[in-house]
Amino acid sequence: MKFKDKLDSDIGMFLGLAIGDALGAPLEFQPARDPDNYVTKYMTGGAHNVSKGEFTDDTSMALAMADAFITSKAFDGKLIMQNFLKWMNEGEYSPRGVMFDCGTTILQALKKFEKDQTNPFAGSKDKFSAGNGGLMRLAPAIIFAQTKKEAVQLARDTTRLTHGASEAIFFSEIFAKELFCREISNDLAKYKHPIDFSRENVMSGGYVKETYQAAWWAFQTTNSFEDCVISAVNRGFDSDTTGAVAGMIAGCFYGYENIPVWMIEDLQWNEEIIMYSRKLNNLAQERTNCP
Repeated sequence: MKFKDKLDSDIGMFLGLAIGDALGAPLEFQPARDPDNYVTKYMTGGAHNVSKGEFTDDTSMALAMADAFITSKAFDGKLIMQNFLKWMNEGEYSPRGVMFDCGTTILQALKKFEKDQTNPFAGSKDKFSAGNGGLMRLAPAIIFAQTKKEAVQLARDTTRLTHGASEAIFFSEIFAKELFCREISNDLAKYKHPIDFSRENVMSGGYVKETYQAAWWAFQTTNSFEDCVISAVNRGFDSDTTGAVAGMIAGCFYGYENIPVWMIEDLQWNEEIIMYSRKLNNLAQERTNCP
């Protein structure tokens, strides 16, 4: 599948993250649904009592990252972590003005960094902490990158801020390469455990492997942005993050112009997300054109 152009793909990727997050938020912690009972629109309520089109930590942290990239015009781990602290302590980057739906691994890393704010790479290296919190927010790093090598490096570095487990880093690196190159990677051959993309084996928990698997399954078994994201969030459980990751894939490959209007118009902060996408895309071009 070919994308129309990089800007269209980049905006689609960032919007896709937020759309999947907002669609999945009311369904979080619920069991998977059969296709006949799929939720196909923005809902309210759920475990976090979200309003229509409201996103959660996935998008808030992506916005915090984007803001840091735009401010520093480079990777600045301390600045990103400081922006994360603004989100945690002041509710910045959140539509409701308070942080909510923050995973334990992320919270522990932010608390660790907050103590002295010296080393930004505060993520636990415990193998049992290989959650999806680094993967879920990668869109700004991929858009900002000039090369495949830089996209992989930024994925590694931004993930390590809150997730130091090797498995979490591995899947972020593969995902960044796939979305930057707009093609499915063969690097999964290096992974020690086989990944089964059949429906009955697709899980949707907080483990990074499960999220990666469920998101690509949703993309590979559907034929449009809308169907991909809806299929992903209806896997239930960690539905907002599965939706966010699937939304990045679908937005990247199908592009902004192929996202249904209602999905954009009913998404909170849609204009801000498009603005951030354009600024990151412009920075990537400016850095490429520098002598």
